[in-house]
Amino acid sequence: MYKIGELSKLSRIPAKTLRYYDSEGILRPDFIDPDTGYRYYNAARLSDCYRIAALKELGFRLDEIREIFSRPQHDLKEMLDAKLTELCELKKQTEHRIHILAGLNSILEEDRAMFNIVIRKSDEIRLAYRREVIAEPSECGRILLELQNELPKELIGSRRVVIDYETEFVSENFDTGFGIEITGKLPEDVPLSEKLLCFPCDTASLVCTENEYADAVRILNKHVIDNHCQIIGPIYKIIYPDNTVEIKLPIARLASFDMNYSEDISVPFINDEDAVGRWEMVDSLPCREMFFPWKPKSALTNVFTKELYFLPGGERYWCFGWTKGLLLADFGYPHRRTRNSYTIEKIGNESYLSVEFKAGGAMANCFLDSKNGGIIEDLPEVWRYVTGYVICTPSQTVSSYRLRRYGDTEYLFVQWKGGDYSFGGAEPSWYVFKRQS
Repeated sequence: MYKIGELSKLSRIPAKTLRYYDSEGILRPDFIDPDTGYRYYNAARLSDCYRIAALKELGFRLDEIREIFSRPQHDLKEMLDAKLTELCELKKQTEHRIHILAGLNSILEEDRAMFNIVIRKSDEIRLAYRREVIAEPSECGRILLELQNELPKELIGSRRVVIDYETEFVSENFDTGFGIEITGKLPEDVPLSEKLLCFPCDTASLVCTENEYADAVRILNKHVIDNHCQIIGPIYKIIYPDNTVEIKLPIARLASFDMNYSEDISVPFINDEDAVGRWEMVDSLPCREMFFPWKPKSALTNVFTKELYFLPGGERYWCFGWTKGLLLADFGYPHRRTRNSYTIEKIGNESYLSVEFKAGGAMANCFLDSKNGGIIEDLPEVWRYVTGYVICTPSQTVSSYRLRRYGDTEYLFVQWKGGDYSFGGAEPSWYVFKRQS
């Protein structure tokens, strides 16, 4: 047997550390002399020392190592898998932080204004609120002052809010929300509505001055896109008493795309008489709040479908079916099945149906080889082609294609006609592919 000093020399682990391992129940001595208190270890403990060193090198904490030593050998794989998952997540977070730092360096190199951007949950703000379409942003100050003058002074909070509901750049007719923070219930005689401004999802936020606002919005949008996030709401401009501006942009963090993503759409039918009938597409937006019947945002030039039919009894047509509260979709190659929630509301004399649609790509990668005609071996029941045309069997369409060479690279242009063309009446779009060597 080895004394603790001898085991220390053999394992190159300090005796002080071996004593600590003993106190933590990780590496117990095989014998302790009752007279001297000396610790003695069998030769097998040297193997345990090497095992501890290896596990520490792999990132295991001492409490995890203690658990490994206390469990049967066949449980080790489960713990190793858990540590691998943890380290992969740590790697992902580290790469994300490196990406952010690189982006900040890029901003500094381009001599832009420096902003501190954070992504986090946000608090709620109760507002006295009005929404209208204004000619130009310079009207915002005047309208906020008008709203403030319509409120009892004792009810007014410290913040003012301007909400930009536009989805892209416009030069006139800005759909805008205006709010004054209130500290209590809005009196009935005040000609404003009450709105609880809440941010249930993550928000990308930064603080700037009024003069920096335009640059800050541009940089915030770039930051969101560069960090693989999706914008899911309007831009909120929160103005503090000293005219400091906080910008909030609701976002969703994007996950890796799963080609096999699908949901169970075999759900029982529940009738909804309000939904039955033909619905015409009028707008496409990141969230319901941004909809304003008198100011559509989307040009609808290339939407998935320009109309929907909710047939009696939930009967399917094209790639859609339905039950109360859900539009059921089945499309794409490979097929993706999604359950898309819908709501119906009446605004004025019109009824509007809002669908939270989970879109998915209909085509992936290049499907043509270098031959002049024939059947694609990978997808024999979906596509075939002859010179100049791609034939899609499921959607019964014939799409023209062209080959063009630019420099040393050959490109394939396909005027794709899918189910959205056949059933939705959408104009076909051109897909561009690059020849892979």
